[in-house]
Amino acid sequence: MSKILSVEIGISLTRICEMDYRMKNPKVYKYVSIPTPERAVEDGFLTGNAEFAASVRRVLSENKIKTKQAVFSVTSSKIATREVMLPAVKMNQIEGMVKANASEYFPIDLSEYELAHLVLGVVKAEGQSDRFKVLVMAASKTLVAGYENFAQLAGLQLVALDYSGNSMYQVMKNECKEDTEMVIKVEERATFAMVLAAQNLVLQRNLAYGVDSAVEALMSSKAFEEDTYKDALELMKRKTCIKVTLSNNVKSVEDDADTIDDFDDLDDSERMVAAKQSIAESLMPLISNVGRVVDLYNSKNIENPIKRIRLVGLGSDISGLSKLFTNELGIRTVVMNKFETVSWNHNDGEGNPGRYIASIGAAIAPVGFINEEKKKSDSKDVNFKNITVLVGVFFVAASAALAVLGLTRYNEVKTEQARLQRLEATYMPAESVYHLYNDTIVFFYEVKAGYRLTESPNDGLVAFLEELEAKLPSSAMVREFTSDTSQVVITMETRNMEEAAKVIQTLREFDSLMSVSVTGIVTEEDEDADNAQTSAGQEGTEGDEGEEGSTGVASEAPDDGTRIVFSLVCAYWPVTVEEAVEEEALTVE
Repeated sequence: MSKILSVEIGISLTRICEMDYRMKNPKVYKYVSIPTPERAVEDGFLTGNAEFAASVRRVLSENKIKTKQAVFSVTSSKIATREVMLPAVKMNQIEGMVKANASEYFPIDLSEYELAHLVLGVVKAEGQSDRFKVLVMAASKTLVAGYENFAQLAGLQLVALDYSGNSMYQVMKNECKEDTEMVIKVEERATFAMVLAAQNLVLQRNLAYGVDSAVEALMSSKAFEEDTYKDALELMKRKTCIKVTLSNNVKSVEDDADTIDDFDDLDDSERMVAAKQSIAESLMPLISNVGRVVDLYNSKNIENPIKRIRLVGLGSDISGLSKLFTNELGIRTVVMNKFETVSWNHNDGEGNPGRYIASIGAAIAPVGFINEEKKKSDSKDVNFKNITVLVGVFFVAASAALAVLGLTRYNEVKTEQARLQRLEATYMPAESVYHLYNDTIVFFYEVKAGYRLTESPNDGLVAFLEELEAKLPSSAMVREFTSDTSQVVITMETRNMEEAAKVIQTLREFDSLMSVSVTGIVTEEDEDADNAQTSAGQEGTEGDEGEEGSTGVASEAPDDGTRIVFSLVCAYWPVTVEEAVEEEALTVE
């Protein structure tokens, strides 16, 4: 494959390059930009926009671009990245190591993601073996599928899917060869910043700021007549609509000649100057966040600070933006108007070359977020021209013979499909009723389970006492009785140990009690009982003297006066959320 279409779909602009594929010093043959429809892309995710795909086909036809193989460069905060250190193994072994350890890098369900990696450089340390610094990336399969579907709608064959950070790196590592430099790709709502030193990527950050705020500030200003996003953006490309210095915040640059003044403002009206001031101030969150990245790197690399900033992307088209960066950050900021390692003919396209950096880099060495099945199928594609001709002739002849049978079967299947579709439409309302019923049942038993949790064992205290009265021996007496939500404590009195054991056994058979434990047993002598027994004996003696034949024995055995006093702790069954829900679930079944 000698040529490829390299595409970057931005929020407002889609950039397409026809160029060499996987070449170190590629040539760009044709390049074009077209507007991206509203809501066609959201944080890198594409929707199935057939009209957008048709416009891509149309612009390719208008520019006589016939290449069908395509690679896309994607910018998305949903692409997870992680820098890891791996042993310096052979390059073809790195992919296997990344997949084997992927679960340690990303705590997610990796079955829903496609992995890719980028070797950033070799780390050498004294006394240790060399190691590779590797950037591992994980992209959702949903994101990948969106680009596969869009490529199909546009009549293209998706060869690879690249991460925009890698796309930039592939171009800029050959442009920033000596000094430490920062490259910032400013787009509508996001900015990607990377720091390169000696052709190695040492730092990268995604910033949630772009030129959107400046465009909206211009649209709301009365000093300008543009009231649409497209017109405002085009005006900012043609004319400097921002102040390049702000409120005495200008930082000195190593070369004083790089400090830039607002000479253009001398002829502006006060309203125009105020409008430019407002637009520049709307860019301050972007500039301050880039400044934080600069400070982060410089604080850790005092001996090798950032010497220059290169501005690319949509921001490179905004007139005056590089000057504002230069003055506010104190680092010379330049717009990338050309690439030393890329052949570029300005007559074969439109726009600043820096606008297309991601499109160009994606074709040099894409990381390739394409599923394994697609990779295997693509690798088996072979162009056997002669065989294709013979097979084509065979199928033409066979098609003529099978046309009648095929048409008949097709009509039958089409009729059956129509019948099933009508049947589906008939029963579709029943599905919603069924789901509503299930949801209502679940909610009902959840409410019942919640009500169960409000119940207390004390609610059934009267029933408990009635059961106690019915089942305990008549000679047993309750001295004390206390109850709370977790247990009941009873102090009882019986005539002997056998009755005490019977009482304990009876209580342990209560369904409402989880356990019954004895905390203490005391034996007491009843003085009243002793006196009663003595009196009974005397009356018996007198009877013997007064009446012959009487035995003098009572009808029942006398009470010996001994009392067994013991305390019982009876624990109620606890009710938990899980048990309540389980009970209601069993009720449903």
